[in-house]
Amino acid sequence: MSDLPPHALPLLGDWALESWSGETAAGERVAHGGSHPRGDLVYLPTGRMAVQISHDGRRPFGSRELAAGTEVAQAAAYRTYIAYAGRFSVPEPGTVVHRVEQALHPDQTGMDKRRSYELDGDLLTLRTQPISLAGESATSELRWRLRTRL
Repeated sequence: MSDLPPHALPLLGDWALESWSGETAAGERVAHGGSHPRGDLVYLPTGRMAVQISHDGRRPFGSRELAAGTEVAQAAAYRTYIAYAGRFSVPEPGTVVHRVEQALHPDQTGMDKRRSYELDGDLLTLRTQPISLAGESATSELRWRLRTRL
């Protein structure tokens, strides 16, 4: 078991992504991941976490072989998928920090991803630091629905 503080316990569970949106510095709405992204987020009582997010409309390679797909198709698949795992902490109510230990994006290993959060019943809203999209900064808000409380 981990030494999670009591205010972290409501985060424990298996969460399904409901929406992922944001806003550019110019005030334009952004549908990160398309109109129907999919995702899974897990916070365990041991202090471990994992997240995977898939953009909608990803194109299949036509084979389940690990080496399937052209380089262009593989690059597109990489750009439309987010995955990382590690430890998490909740230093104060409303803030969760993901400490990345392994990630699809190799340069994210070792990074801390600080998120503000709000809980409303079985709905968890995470807000990230601004992210870069085609050279422009945008906010990112992810809404997760609880599947299973742990």
